[in-house]
Amino acid sequence: MPAYTMPGLMTGQNTNDIIKKLVELEKKPAKRWETDNEYAKLQTQVWNELKNQSLLLQTRTRALVSFTAPFATKTVSSSVEGFITGEASRSAKAGDRNLEVLELASKHQISGNAVDSTVSLPAGVFTIHVGKNQETINFAGGSLNDLITSIKNSAGTLVSSGLVKIDRDSSILTMTSNKTGKANQLFFSDPNGILKEAGLVSESAPSEESQSSTIDLDIETSSPHSDKKFKESTVLEKKPILGETGIIIQPDTAFVFPISEKEISSRTKITFEMEGEVPPIWEVGVRYEKDNSGRTRMLNLNLDSGKYILPISDYAEGKKLTKIILTNGGLTPITIKSIQILSEARPGDASPVIVLQEAKDAKLKIDGVEIFRESNEGITDVLDGISFNVHKTTTEPVTLKIQTDNAKGIVLIKEWVEAYNSLMKFSKEVTSVDKDAKMSDKKAVDSLKDQDISREFWESKSKSGLLSGDNSVLRLIAGMKTAANSYYPSKGYRVLSDIGISTGAIGSNWTKIQEGVLVIDDEGLKSAVSENPDGVRELFATDANGDGKMEDGLGTRLLEHLKPYTQFPVGIISSKIKLLEENIAQNNKRIKDNESHLSSYESKLKQRFLYMEQGVGKNKSVGNYLQNNLFRSNGQE
Repeated sequence: MPAYTMPGLMTGQNTNDIIKKLVELEKKPAKRWETDNEYAKLQTQVWNELKNQSLLLQTRTRALVSFTAPFATKTVSSSVEGFITGEASRSAKAGDRNLEVLELASKHQISGNAVDSTVSLPAGVFTIHVGKNQETINFAGGSLNDLITSIKNSAGTLVSSGLVKIDRDSSILTMTSNKTGKANQLFFSDPNGILKEAGLVSESAPSEESQSSTIDLDIETSSPHSDKKFKESTVLEKKPILGETGIIIQPDTAFVFPISEKEISSRTKITFEMEGEVPPIWEVGVRYEKDNSGRTRMLNLNLDSGKYILPISDYAEGKKLTKIILTNGGLTPITIKSIQILSEARPGDASPVIVLQEAKDAKLKIDGVEIFRESNEGITDVLDGISFNVHKTTTEPVTLKIQTDNAKGIVLIKEWVEAYNSLMKFSKEVTSVDKDAKMSDKKAVDSLKDQDISREFWESKSKSGLLSGDNSVLRLIAGMKTAANSYYPSKGYRVLSDIGISTGAIGSNWTKIQEGVLVIDDEGLKSAVSENPDGVRELFATDANGDGKMEDGLGTRLLEHLKPYTQFPVGIISSKIKLLEENIAQNNKRIKDNESHLSSYESKLKQRFLYMEQGVGKNKSVGNYLQNNLFRSNGQE
């Protein structure tokens, strides 16, 4: 093992400084990779911000092209506050309607006679009927409070009940229907006399009987129905025939059968008894009329215990049934054995002792036409596109005002312009090029042959945008400008300037106009949205062929342009970010490998310089030895 030698002692050179400089020179590629990573990280941040702003513009654009975009949102108000409130959809027609609230819908409210508060009620069963709903309660017997608890637990969705103490010893049971309207009147079945003992109902009366009758069909008066859907209906051989057990309807046919008029009261239903192979779902039609006006309704019925049941009173109470339509969309004949119309008796056999409030429908007048509805709230079937609530009766007609609300549409457009401008400014900023930069990218690359990337190069880079010259961003800017400045063949407005949005007013600085930033004329935009909201919507998106898809328009084209940029994970921006992240990872690996190399490289240099020092020292020793011996030899001579 060589002896220890102090660095530079023999050579007279600062070998540590030489080694340090050689190591620094070997470290230059790592510094270049580190600088490249710093720049790549900045670029990644820029691409991420570009992606966020592109997604924001995409979201704002979609809000404009949607079928539900609120350019024609309507509002409902009353000329006198406190009587009517409501909401309107886009389909509502703007205008004023005269409305009178003659009577509000009310809940059926009843009470009983005073009974001993300590009364013990018998066990048994009773039923509460509310309109078409009912709840049977198995009562275990007990006090009035026990009865209230049983009603609340079993029939709490139908009624509310309570006790009123009129003195120390007596109480009165009360009950109220949870829904308003005549259809939600209270009825009771009390076979065990529980409610009678509680004082709520009187003696049970004999039950009414349901009324039923047969509907006779005459095949001779029948006529084909909807021959476009049921193509065999007009074929003579396919007419209905009378079989042994009923009327036979041939496959792929439908026929209308006139009948003698039948009154449709509450709780009326029609039953169809079939024979043979029958479909699980069967289409049947009915025609009902009132005051020389009528309606035909087609319904799908489900097979239940061999019968099809049509609750006709749900659709046509108070009207007259005049026709029945029988169809057969199957592949085999079907046989209708019988058709019955059944009017069920009023449910219950016990009447309330005291009626505190009758169940009433709301009575209204719209433009002089009297109508009735069972509820005061959510009345949607009177005026198209309007849902309104009535709160109290009027003493004179009030005006229901249906107006277009432009505020939401204007806000959407302004938010879109804001997102558009933000993306446009940011894109131009990150792609800007400093014409006064002293060193171009090409010179910097050429100089890498014999030197590291200079500080001057990075200073020049920082003066320009981080994405300067990037073609994908330049194409993004160009496409946005093209979409915003194009002409669109809509029925109303055809260019953005028609609705008060432009890149600058007439006479503006040309340089500013070329930047592509949009400017809003508030008055022009407000006027356009107010006068023709549908025209504004069609400027951004148009459904030309009525297929439910937006084929053209500024918003549609802009979305198509943004799509390649915002797609994840294969979009342009995502791909750029992924490539930068891969380069950073690769550079980090190179840096790590370089650090390992530098450690061994420095050790080798130190070893070699040590050997050099030892060699020089050895040579000097030999030289001194020779010089001394030669000197002595010369002295002896």
